[in-house]
Amino acid sequence: MTRRHPQQSHGRGGEVRPTTSRVLSALFSMFGPEGVAGLAVLDLYAGLGGFGLEALRRGAARLVMVEKIHSRCESLKAAVERQGAEARAKVVCGDVLRSLPNLQGPFDVVFADPPYADDPFAALAEGLKSNGLLSAGGTVLLEHFHKTELPDALAGLGIVTRRRYGDAAISVYRQIPGGGAGPGEGA
Repeated sequence: MTRRHPQQSHGRGGEVRPTTSRVLSALFSMFGPEGVAGLAVLDLYAGLGGFGLEALRRGAARLVMVEKIHSRCESLKAAVERQGAEARAKVVCGDVLRSLPNLQGPFDVVFADPPYADDPFAALAEGLKSNGLLSAGGTVLLEHFHKTELPDALAGLGIVTRRRYGDAAISVYRQIPGGGAGPGEGA
């Protein structure tokens, strides 16, 4: 039996399905033995907050979760309180792309799991870049339906790896040298 973590993800028809603990474990293993300890994490399309809340449990220094459904925002806030992490975590209730200009970066890790029927990836990468939200050497993890093909480069980000987990796929991006994913880089 596959244990599921309470990360909300959206299936092809818009139905909600949780991201498995296997996928979450694989995502965090990408960061090596230190994991996300001490890093700033941005969880976009947070849903029930599986990725972000796990990042807090694993020692993230700062977390911002963005979710547009109000009831989920309230659940996320309650979960942060249960962890006693109010000083390290913030929940932003609003549309992801509209919220990007109001976020305070930079972030070392950005995780985005939009509904599978949506394709906000180019706009999302551009928003991260234009708002200086990705730190130098930062990592962007994009979860999407496995048949969705993302480009090798998005707004100064280059693909590092693609991994498939059942119907889910994760595309991992980092800054392209000289591609400038944020202000002040390359100086």
